[in-house]
Amino acid sequence: MTPQQALNAQGHKPTPTPTAAMAPSTYPAGLTAREVEVLRLLAGGLTNQQVADKLVLSPRTVHAHISSIYSKLAVSSRSAATRYAIEHHLA
Repeated sequence: MTPQQALNAQGHKPTPTPTAAMAPSTYPAGLTAREVEVLRLLAGGLTNQQVADKLVLSPRTVHAHISSIYSKLAVSSRSAATRYAIEHHLA
């Protein structure tokens, strides 16, 4: 019998486990955790290909993340995104 089954047998209701979808975003501008990862690497000077290699993603996926980041931050360049990351202590 698992610990949860033992608790259920005693009449305890199971507690739901939090999921990423349930957890509120703790990142500014509605950035996702993956977008923050990409932004940190971008701010570190990595190319799209280097980011893709490091995160085991396709370059096209990295490009999509960067486009989403630019949109959420209302910026249009790597340098502006890097500045945002530094100002918000993400890099």
